Amino acid sequence: MMKKYTDGEYMPMVWDCGYSTPDAYYIKGHVGNEDGLDILIDEGAIDEPSEVGLANHIYGRWSMEATDDGNQHMMRTYQKPGRGRFKVTELGVGIFAKKEEQAADVAGAVVEGVMR
Repeated sequence: MMKKYTDGEYMPMVWDCGYSTPDAYYIKGHVGNEDGLDILIDEGAIDEPSEVGLANHIYGRWSMEATDDGNQHMMRTYQKPGRGRFKVTELGVGIFAKKEEQAADVAGAVVEGVMR
């Protein structure tokens, strides 16, 4: 049976690719950047805040995926809320890390869209 996560809880993922470093770390619910870093450090997922990018508020949904040894749960991520989706905070690693200038670009685009 799949574990149910509560808001603010680290969601450890198993990556199929076999890499030791994931593309991102996930926390259930939308938490701020500092809170997200504290959660990841407390859980032992990261050692230093510089290992990840800025918090990105997205949405997730569990799906079943058939594998050779049966079915497994897989989390798919989305930019917008929808049926069956839940709030997730994503902290990307490496090329998947959200940088400060990207956050400013997104904020600027939102303000421009509201003002027009």
